[in-house]
Amino acid sequence: MPNLPQGMHLCPTRVDDEPVLIAHMITIATCQQRQREHFHKCPTCVHCNARIPAAPNGIPKAPKAVEAPKPALI
Repeated sequence: MPNLPQGMHLCPTRVDDEPVLIAHMITIATCQQRQREHFHKCPTCVHCNARIPAAPNGIPKAPKAVEAPKPALI
């Protein structure tokens, strides 16, 4: 990832680290606005709020399995 000034994002920054053909340096406020407006590249971006909480690689964590309570014996 290129060295970006503080408060800037590279749009889009793909979750799978694949390079993009065209990327723009945008402010965090612009990033949030694009997400609100359903920008077409947001779902595959590491900065997408829908991915939080996420693992360091940007892939959402799976919920923990919950065991069903065992029935009481009579």
